[in-house]
Order: sequence, then structure tokens, then C-alpha cells
Amino acid sequence: MEWKEEYLVGIREIDEQHKAIVECISSIKKAAARYDRPSTDAAIVRLVDFAQAHFALEESLMRILDYPRLEEHAADHKKFSVYLIALQERFVTTDVFHHRLEIFQGWWATHVQKHDKSYALHFLKYTALGKS
Repeated sequence: MEWKEEYLVGIREIDEQHKAIVECISSIKKAAARYDRPSTDAAIVRLVDFAQAHFALEESLMRILDYPRLEEHAADHKKFSVYLIALQERFVTTDVFHHRLEIFQGWWATHVQKHDKSYALHFLKYTALGKS
């Protein structure tokens, strides 16, 4: 998976974190392509750790700024966790793992485009109005 400009939400810190998440996903994909399970597992653990911190930051900002769709956004973050758990299962075939990884990548792209850009717009409007 490669970083795309369309993933930018306009908030520098969030954009940097999104780039790091894409790098983690890319590391998983590369390790899996080499059939390197230890490296794949390590990359998944990095992604889990990083994503938890990232989601906590996003959801905290949403609470502070009274984002009206916080619950929907947080529920989508929970979907991410389900996908990660599926990637961590030990006894799946390579084909199943790659299929799950493709689903996960699709989730990521949709999540950023639909959910993250929506709260970023709310955040930017909120700060532009001097309410921060």
C-alpha cells in the first residue's frame, strides 16, 4: 500500500500519523509477500500499537470539539480492530491472509475518505471560528 495525496485530511499531525499507518500496512504486505511470518507479525503489532494511540487522539479531539458523529466514527475504529484480530490469527492459509489484508486496505481507504475527512472539516471549521 502506498501513500496517496487523497488521504490528506488537512491536519498536519493527523496526516503524519496516517502516513505512518500506511507505512505499517505496507510493511505487513511486503513481509507477507515474502512469506515471512515473524516480520509480518511484528509489523501487525506495530500497527496495532500505533493505531490505538492514533484512534485515542482522534476520538479525544472529537470529544473536545463536540463532533456530532463521534459514536459512528468510534464504531468504525472498532471495525479496524476486528480486521487486525483477523490478520493475527495463526492458522490461516496464505490466500486467506492476503484476502483479509485486501479487505483491510479497502477499509482504510474508505475510513479516511468518509470518516476522517468529515471530522477534519468539523475540526478546521471549529478552529477557524476561534472556538479552540
